[in-house]
Amino acid sequence: MFMATITTYAAAETAALGHRLGCLLGPGNLVALVGDLGTGKTSFAQGILDGLGISSRVKSPTFALVHEYRGSEFPVYHVDVYRLNDPSELEGLDCREIFFGLGVAVVEWADRVYGCLPSDRLEVHFDYGLEDDARVLTFQPFGDNYREMVGRLLAPA
Repeated sequence: MFMATITTYAAAETAALGHRLGCLLGPGNLVALVGDLGTGKTSFAQGILDGLGISSRVKSPTFALVHEYRGSEFPVYHVDVYRLNDPSELEGLDCREIFFGLGVAVVEWADRVYGCLPSDRLEVHFDYGLEDDARVLTFQPFGDNYREMVGRLLAPA
């Protein structure tokens, strides 16, 4: 299985990498973010949304579960399932539209709802690095389009 790892050394660098990924995303894409508290998932998600042209202040949706943003051509969903104890708690949301629709979905704590997500997706795993602000991001693409996307993300500018 193809995986790629990148280490960032500041929250701004993590967000900038998210921005680059956001510029590559389009309708129907889902990015699943997995990692412990404080590993950079929300900074990365904010960068993704910025790369998608979402100019409003992006907040973590921990208390609302989902924030929907209207991009220029398609909706963007920022989902945070940290507070869920069981995937069945998603029943009140339109998960079909969010996870399988024509928008872009960015899901924090995605490992809590793996069974609800499409099999084709990009997973990004976040870990603490050796230095204080270092974060290790491991990209695991599921599906040919996501493998190509990661290749483009990692290609020299």
